[in-house]
Order: sequence, then C-alpha cells, then structure tokens
Amino acid sequence: MKIDFNNCERDILIYAFRYTLGRATYSVSTVVDLLHHNWGNLSSADKELYKREIKEAIDMEQYGMQMDKNTWETILYKE
Repeated sequence: MKIDFNNCERDILIYAFRYTLGRATYSVSTVVDLLHHNWGNLSSADKELYKREIKEAIDMEQYGMQMDKNTWETILYKE
C-alpha cells in the first residue's frame, strides 16, 4: 500500500510501528512491508526515527521474538 504522506497516514504508520515494535505478532511483517514499500517517500527524519527506535529496541532486547528481530533488522540496512 502506498501512503499519501500529505495527510494523517504518516502519523498512523508511526503509531502502528510503535505499537508493533517489541511485540511477538504477525503484524511485525505487515508494518515492515509497509515501511519497505514506502521508504522512498519517507523524510530523512522519519527514516532516522524508525532506525533509531528499532536499534534501541534491539539493544534492550525488546523486539519480540528472534524472527521479529530479523525482520526489524531489514530496516536498519536500508539507505
């Protein structure tokens, strides 16, 4: 799904991301897929926000299950 970053959908993606980060749930793959699909439309500040919060969650071992960690890490390597 492409997100229109001129309205509240940007905020909703951030809310979904923060809700999902740290949980062991299938929704991790949904949120990560949305991030990958829309990465080119994100501001530099938003990209850094996602990467910083993912790194913090991994450092604190609050990323859900190991497979969730692996999924989140795919965002850390995006440019």
